[in-house]
Order: sequence, then structure tokens, then C-alpha cells
Amino acid sequence: MTIVETTALFRNALDAHRQGNLTAATRIYTAVIARDPGNAPSHFLLSMILRSTQQVEAALPHARLAVRIAPLNPSYQQGLAEVLLSNEQFAEAEQAFRRSVLCDPAHAAAWAWLRGRKEQLGDLPAAERVARLGRHLSGDGTGTTAHAEILARLGDVETAWPLADRAARQTSEYDPLADLKSGLMLPPIPVDRDQIAEARQRLSDALDRAGEGRLRLEEPVNQLGRVPFYLAFHGLDDRPLAERFNDLLRAATPAFLEPRQASASGEGAGQGGRARVGIFSSFFNAHTVLRYTQGLIRAMAARPDLEAIAIPTASIPPEARRHLESLGAAVAPVSSDYPRAAAQIREMRLSVLIFADIGMEPLSAALAHTDLAARRIALSGHPVTTGIRGLDGYVTSPIFEPEDCAAHYTEPLIHAPFWPLGYVRSGPDPATLPAPDRDLSRPALLCVQSLFKIHPDMDAAFQEILARVPDALLYFVDLPIGLKPLTDRFRRRLATAGIDVDRRVRFLPRMQLPHYLGWLRGADVVLDTWYFSGGDSSLSALAVGAPIVTRQGAFYRGRQTAALLREAGVTETVASTSDAYIDLVASLATDPERAEDVRRRIENGAGRLFGRNDGADDLIDRIVRQT
Repeated sequence: MTIVETTALFRNALDAHRQGNLTAATRIYTAVIARDPGNAPSHFLLSMILRSTQQVEAALPHARLAVRIAPLNPSYQQGLAEVLLSNEQFAEAEQAFRRSVLCDPAHAAAWAWLRGRKEQLGDLPAAERVARLGRHLSGDGTGTTAHAEILARLGDVETAWPLADRAARQTSEYDPLADLKSGLMLPPIPVDRDQIAEARQRLSDALDRAGEGRLRLEEPVNQLGRVPFYLAFHGLDDRPLAERFNDLLRAATPAFLEPRQASASGEGAGQGGRARVGIFSSFFNAHTVLRYTQGLIRAMAARPDLEAIAIPTASIPPEARRHLESLGAAVAPVSSDYPRAAAQIREMRLSVLIFADIGMEPLSAALAHTDLAARRIALSGHPVTTGIRGLDGYVTSPIFEPEDCAAHYTEPLIHAPFWPLGYVRSGPDPATLPAPDRDLSRPALLCVQSLFKIHPDMDAAFQEILARVPDALLYFVDLPIGLKPLTDRFRRRLATAGIDVDRRVRFLPRMQLPHYLGWLRGADVVLDTWYFSGGDSSLSALAVGAPIVTRQGAFYRGRQTAALLREAGVTETVASTSDAYIDLVASLATDPERAEDVRRRIENGAGRLFGRNDGADDLIDRIVRQT
């Protein structure tokens, strides 16, 4: 066959490919390669078809050949990288993307992947360096927005916000997606109430403009990649913003509006006619979510009328999967890719889909919007309204809620007598815990909450407490090393409040469970956070008899520790005002006898919090069957 004939055959393959006739295109590309084995475009395009049709093993040799024949083509390098990703060969994929940007420094897609890989590995400073380099070399407005996003995640909204605004001005037409991403750049460590107010106003304005700009999302998890997670730590009513965000998301995403196709063979019917109930979370590992949910999973799995299925993502560690299996439920991991995960859950034909948490990452929110089961229920793994209309219920407990709680939720409320069900104490016997390595001559005031839970309003309280207990040290648990800029930002905020950080503050490294519990038990006072109190951490503190002081908030998320203390029969360490909180901490830190009395009473009452299954069957009935 002549070169002219081969070229004509290749054009026929391209035509079939463009028309979506992948079977014909595959056949013709294969014919071209048989006649001209060095035809790099045919190898490349055939590999893309095979990858898109889930034939990754068959795609890989063609992708490698395309690169071998034309190693300076950045698209071929990227194509190889994408096939390697589909085959979960991440290290080799990264090398291919690096070769792509060496071939073409302006190759924005390759820069985007390299940046995302560093984010995935938790190294945000490295991701920021890649994003900055990619932005300057590619000159791409999308890259500018992405750089701004990473700066915001590192806390530097003072740089991120103007950069995002500049990216918006780089485009000739209004980009509602970039605008919404800019609005979602909430500060993890806000400097003060004014910055919180500014951030919320930026999000509100972006929601208005993006709605008018006819935002359209084909794949919301990858395209948007964020949820307004940090709103929950502002101490304000998030329902209005949460509803507006999710209303916009729903209107913009056609996949959310696709009706569920009920199975002719009996939707949700498991073996023996049992109702099939799935419970999903991206955090079924060592996270609080699993510890808060495992009692419900165990109780559902024990029911003869239910078939319980735990649904983690495919990245779940083997030991976490074994733990889920030990609860008695079937375990069915799904992809972290939204379309694939939705398809996999549809195939389960569930009658009820429970979300252990919604609002900490975008996949759970996207799946919750999608019609995947006859009933969709949210648990309080992230204890704030989802803002998603159409959910059939939100499980809460009156022990945590104020009287007007229904006004704070989009969803109908399902009340559990106590939550979490069947919670299990963690770690060894408190008497065997290792003692913390600290100066015993100085009172230890310990706050174990994540730094982003610590509202700026608390800074003045810390300063006053340290002034009233002049020999005390204030301990926090540091963030992972990849988030060091956030720790630095928090240190500067404390210094601005008048605290001598170097002399009076210590940051503890992240610890294994026995040492963590040892610090809780060995602290003179444990300081709870105000507007988003401890849940799992407070249960851990109470389990080892730690004298914990809390200030009760206005919403569930700020009332958890107070409720647990009341259930344990200890109310005198629950403050209702900032001044009362300061007084309690200072008193316990300077009065060892009083602190020991509180410790003893907590130890005696904490047993009431563990292994409780109050009303479990009734709760499950209300979750599974509308009443």
C-alpha cells in the first residue's frame, strides 16, 4: 500500500472516530498500523479509544509506541500518562507528564495533573510551587485560578483572592466555573471575624453571578473539585449559603436530574426479600466517621430483614476493609470517579442509600444529589445541614440540638435518642497509657482540635487564660507537615492576640493512639473549641477521665461536648459565655483538688456514653421505611 493510500485509510479512521463510531475507527486504525507500524498518530488515537472503552491493557502498548516513535510530542506523552493512570501506574504516569511539559512548557493539562498529584499526596507547598511554575509558563487562565485555589488552601487568601480576580479578567467572556471556584476559596485559618465575613460575602456574590451566568457541569467532582467545607467553622447559620450552593450545583449538572430506573426484578430486594441498604463514605478508614458509624452498621447487619452494604471508595486500606467486614456488612468499594461510582451504586439496586457524611469532599455531595435509591439519608459525620433538597432525612439527636433545630436544616430530621450508636472506647486501659513527655511543674492546657476549628474569637480567651495562669503552657496538635503554612499562620494569629508563642505555646506532633490518649489523660485541663466542638476527640478525653471545659454553641456542631458531659452527669465544666469558659479553665488549672474531683466524676460517669444502642431498631426503621 502506498503512502497516499495509507493516508487515505487514516483519514477514514479519523472520520469514524469523530462521528463516534469507535468500532469502525478501531478496526481502521488497526489496519493502518498493520501496513505502517511506525504511524504514531494511529497508535496514539487507538490507545485513546481502547482506554475510553476500559481496555487499558490493550491500550498501553500503543501509547508506549506512539511516544517511542515521536518522543517530542507533548500530546503523546500526556496520552501515555493517562493510560498509565487508568492502570494505576502513578509513578510512571508522573514521569510521562513531566516529559510532556519539557516538550511543551505551555502544556496546561500536564501542569494541572502534576499539581493535582502533589495535592493528592498531601504536599500542598510542592503543589503550590508546581502551580506557580505552570501558571507562568503556560499563561493559562485556568492555571491562574488553580494556583489561587492552592494558595487559599494554604491559608494565603490575601494573595489568592486578587490572583483569582485577575484570572477572571484574563478571559474575554465571563467564566461562571472560575468565578464559583474563586468564591469557594474560604480561609482555613481566618485572621479575624472581618475576614470570615468577607469570605462569606465573596461566596454569596459568586453564587449570584454563576447562577446568572448559566453554569454547566458535566462532571462536578472533577470540574469543581471543592465544597464549602470551612463554612462550618465560622459559628454562623450555614443553611442559606448551603442551600444556594447546592441549588446552583443541581441546576448546573444534568446528571443530577436523571431519574432513577427502577428495576423490574424488584428494586432494593436482597436475598430472601430483605431490604438492601447501603451506607457510603469516602472516610471509612481510621477517620472519626467510621468510629461514629460502625455501631449503626453493626446494628443494621444484625437485622434479618435487611441486607447491609458498606460502600467505601476503592482506596480503602486493607485493614479498614477488614474492620468493616467484621461488623457483619457486605463491603462493596466503588470508584472515586463520580460517574463510575454512581453507576456502581445504581447496579446495587438499593432501597436506601445512607451517607455517613456529606460536606467534607465533593464526591459524597455529588452522589447525594443523584437519584440512586428510593430513600437517601444523611448522617451527621459532618454535623451541619447538607443544603441538599430532596434528601429524605438527616439523623441527629435531641441531646445535641437546640429547641429551634429544624430551622437550621434543609432536610427533615430523624431523631435518635442517643448518638453515636454503639460507640466503642478506643485504646488500652487508661491506667496503662504512657505519660506525656512534659514539664510537670507547669500546668498543661491541651487543645487537640484541628487548628482550622479554632475560631479567631478564641484567641483573646487563650491570651486571658495564660495571663491568669502565668506558669501554664498551651498545647496544640500540629497539622501534617504538608500543611505547615497553616500552622505558621495560626502562630501569627496567636502572636497578634498578644501571646508570646515561643514561650507559652507548644505544638505536639501527630501521635499514635496510646500517646494521644496519654496526653489527654495527663493534661491538667483539656480545652474544647467553641463553635465546632469535639465529637470523637471529646469521647476519647472523657474515656480517660480528662477534665474538659467547653462553651456550648448555638448549633449541633458547637454543642457536642456539652451534651456528652451532661450525659456523663458532669455539668459544671459547661460554660455559656466566653468569660465563664475562661474562669473554668483558670480555676481547674490552679486548683488541683477541684480538677481531681472533676476528673473522678468524669471517670465514674463516662461509661454511660459507650456501647449504647438506645432505640436502635426504631431508628433503623425510621431510616429505612418512611413513617
